[in-house]
Amino acid sequence: MHCRALGVRLTAQRKEVLELLLRRGGSAKAYDLQDDMRARHGRVAPSTVYRALEFLMDQHLVHRVDALNTFIVCNAEHAAHHPLLLVCSNCEAVTELHDDKAYEAVQKTLRQAGAGFVESEIEVKGTCGKCRSQKPGAERETAATAKG
Repeated sequence: MHCRALGVRLTAQRKEVLELLLRRGGSAKAYDLQDDMRARHGRVAPSTVYRALEFLMDQHLVHRVDALNTFIVCNAEHAAHHPLLLVCSNCEAVTELHDDKAYEAVQKTLRQAGAGFVESEIEVKGTCGKCRSQKPGAERETAATAKG
């Protein structure tokens, strides 16, 4: 429905890549998706998967997480957006946030610094709440790190 509303075609191959990504919990590397397709169809070129992922990214259905060299299914319902991706360095979980004001503030700061390279997602690496809570003394460490 999303693609139809935008006037673009979700081919069977693109739909399959999205389905396989969802079957992997909404996060996977391109080569994992290629392996999944190969298991179904035999030989599949990496370019087949990458073209499908590029289309899905263009339609804001999937995001590339550079920090992990992986792709995630978008959790937003709107078409044009700029997510903030929180990437856990420990468990590799990715949390997608949508805060247009925060995104614009980062964009403004980068423009003022003479940089204009942020066009889509912004990735922030750190440790998620679940990993922090599982690590003994995590609260003290976080507070000490914050004090510098």
